[in-house]
Amino acid sequence: MPVLPFKTDTDVVHFAKAFLDEHLERFRKDIDICLTPDAKNSHAYFPALITCIAFVDLLSGLYAGKLDDHGLKELKRYVSKFMDTATYDSDRLDILYECFRHKVAHLAQPYAVFDTHHSKKRFRTQPKRRITWTVLETERRPAIEIVRKKCAKQIERAVTPWPVLYDHRVSISVPTLASDIIGSIPRYLGYLRTDQNACDRFKKCMDVYFPH
Repeated sequence: MPVLPFKTDTDVVHFAKAFLDEHLERFRKDIDICLTPDAKNSHAYFPALITCIAFVDLLSGLYAGKLDDHGLKELKRYVSKFMDTATYDSDRLDILYECFRHKVAHLAQPYAVFDTHHSKKRFRTQPKRRITWTVLETERRPAIEIVRKKCAKQIERAVTPWPVLYDHRVSISVPTLASDIIGSIPRYLGYLRTDQNACDRFKKCMDVYFPH
């Protein structure tokens, strides 16, 4: 199937489905490999998590019509349109992006404790939180859960140079996050079928993805 030019919006939708089916097959395979336990019953949590975030980043870029210069704002727009906003509210997405996406991409894993007041301005209007994390290989809803502790606790499972306290814990279920991302794709494709501007934005992305 030729990538460009598309003659009709129907061509765009047909290609978009084939394009995302290919990515979806690879996504499922990578997640399955990461979540298959090794001989010590350990899992590749962070490769699985960053794969989830990268895939939803791709989807949000396709929806926005730009692959090179998009971020949290575009992710929130995609989620608000095609995913459950009660489950993936703004606060959860802020934490997912700032605490996990950026830190895993640059440091291999998040900080032991994520101090919101040392982060982006978006957190500074909220009560100060010191957030630690758990990444799960089991399904649990909601996929991202933020739990406040009654009193501050000390990190015990990480090597620290001095006592480090946290007062919130965020838990992320990788299988549930992956499932919810997968579930958004038919909704996005359905939107493409009814919106010419969305088709135009998708075509713009393909022009970048497949230079010609």
